[in-house]
Amino acid sequence: MSPAHAAEQITVASSRQLTLSAMVLIAVTLALMTGFAFWSWSRRQGLAARRRQAEAALRASEDRLRQVTRQLPLAIFEYLPAPLPRFQSISEGVARLLPGGAEEILADPEVFFRGIHPDDLGGLVWRDPAAPPLLDFEWIGRSRAPATAPRWLQIRATTGVTASGERAIHGAMLDVTALKRAQEDLERSREELRLLASHREQRVEQERARLAREFHDELGQVLTTARMHAQLLERQLPADATEARAAVQDIEAMIGEASRSVKAIASDLRPAALNLGLSAAVEWLAARVLAPAGIGYSVSITPSADRLDDSHAIALFRIVQESLNNVVRHAGARHVHITLGSLDQELNLLVEDDGKGFDPLAVDHAAHFGLLGIAERVMALGGSVEIDSSPGAGARLSVSLPLPPVPAATDGAGA
Repeated sequence: MSPAHAAEQITVASSRQLTLSAMVLIAVTLALMTGFAFWSWSRRQGLAARRRQAEAALRASEDRLRQVTRQLPLAIFEYLPAPLPRFQSISEGVARLLPGGAEEILADPEVFFRGIHPDDLGGLVWRDPAAPPLLDFEWIGRSRAPATAPRWLQIRATTGVTASGERAIHGAMLDVTALKRAQEDLERSREELRLLASHREQRVEQERARLAREFHDELGQVLTTARMHAQLLERQLPADATEARAAVQDIEAMIGEASRSVKAIASDLRPAALNLGLSAAVEWLAARVLAPAGIGYSVSITPSADRLDDSHAIALFRIVQESLNNVVRHAGARHVHITLGSLDQELNLLVEDDGKGFDPLAVDHAAHFGLLGIAERVMALGGSVEIDSSPGAGARLSVSLPLPPVPAATDGAGA
């Protein structure tokens, strides 16, 4: 074989080898590309399937939420006050609260506001685009219909900003009619209890006044007659009947002691000083209670207190009486100041002492009824009471009562 022919054979063999290698490389490349395409397609199919599952789960969740909000007396909304006032979204539960449905409100926001009672509509300040933005707020008002039994609605909302920079109100409206009615029932019950307590106190004071008159007049008259008979008997005894005369004198002394006890009991039931006005009665009470205990006192009472009606005068007197008794029994005070004045259509009573003080929250009202009795008297007159005290810092009792109307003057000429 010639060298030329050998070279040609080698060239042909090399060419075939190269062609085979190229074909193998192309086959491998095609296989890789096909595999990658299949993997990519499978991945896309998997992602699409998962996306479809997620979308289905989201739709199911939205449906459940929609069903729940439709059944509950609750409406969740997003309101954009400017530039064009509108509801961006509102749940279908609004149909249970207002006359209009969600679709109507989304089409015309005034449907929402026309469902609010006109007297309460002014409280929805966030509907005004010119109003300053509020971070969060709460509103309670009535629906417009039905007029005979309107629903009580509560809106709690916060202010935010949308992605486009618009101010948005995100809120929830719910029906609080049952809660409002329960509150009204509670207020009515409290008013009935206040009237009952007032009536009870009036009856108690009337009974005290009756007993005071009977003690002072009937029993006092009996004791006075007994003393007169004892004195007459003493004059009729012989001069040498010393034992009998001493016995009569002892009887006379016991009658005198009984008379003083009757006067003290009658005074406790209904102080005669009250007939001279509240100022005189409080001065008499302070002198009687504080002076024997060595406690100094000062009394400052507005002259108009002497023109109070009987129920207010007696209630304030009893409150001061209970306060001073507590000071004597528990406070260890050196001085007490009593002030009664009027300001802004209110009567303000203040009893202060410089005693050892106490913790008002630690008082056991089941064993100590003084403060509870004061609170009941104040409640009966529609007022409020505050106690400011702490150990070592004295005590301050503050009572505020609505100022009663001044009784009309009686025209003597027309009587």
